[in-house]
Amino acid sequence: MPTKNNSIYYILPAFNEADNLEKLFSNFKNFYRNKKENVIIIYVNDGSTDNSAEKLEKIKIELPNNITLRILNHKINLGLGKALCNGFKECFSLAEDQEIFITMDTDNSHTVEQSYALYKKIKENNFDIVIASRYRKNSKINGLNKLRIILSFVAAILFKIFFNIKNVRDYTCGFRAYKVDKIKKITKNYDNFFSETGFSVSVDILLKLYPYRKSFLISEEPLDLRYDLKKGKSKMRILKTIFLTLKLLIVRKLFKN
Repeated sequence: MPTKNNSIYYILPAFNEADNLEKLFSNFKNFYRNKKENVIIIYVNDGSTDNSAEKLEKIKIELPNNITLRILNHKINLGLGKALCNGFKECFSLAEDQEIFITMDTDNSHTVEQSYALYKKIKENNFDIVIASRYRKNSKINGLNKLRIILSFVAAILFKIFFNIKNVRDYTCGFRAYKVDKIKKITKNYDNFFSETGFSVSVDILLKLYPYRKSFLISEEPLDLRYDLKKGKSKMRILKTIFLTLKLLIVRKLFKN
């Protein structure tokens, strides 16, 4: 049985992803079958109106001994920001400072295999954060429409210009691995670290870390985005997300709050 000091944590925020659950957890079981790590999955079921809750309870009792599923159920949909907030809090209450946690989507567009590569890069190189980036050599994007690809690229350029963090090119991708200790400490410096409620929360995490950037070691890995494996429609409202992201850039740059 793996020890606690050999644990890896996952924070999975989700809304109405019942159709993707069986494949997701099958991938977890298959990948970690012969691995030495103890896996703790914090699944934040953010007010889903499908049968996610029922499926999760069934999946929970069928998991192997080295995988633990902790389910946080929101009665109503509170948004990605609140889901991540509660996921981080739960992780911080369980994990040791030297341990590593990963945030990733639950629709199978982010793979378990790549999540482990992010984890290993921190473990072996002592990075504080590793981001799965669309803008590194050998990255692959499958199944995403060209408009979203272009908009993400433009956003990346703008954030790089105004918030230049060393070794970071992809500011909006939420597929990341973090070392617990420094992130945990910095969140305590803010009254409301997760002030963004929508998809802009992913970039806002980096913007709130920006003042501390010299104390962080950050790296990126090429992203293998498998949007073609996702079942169901995207929850992202593109125009709203563009507006909120640009608004966030302006507010953080001008008012530094």
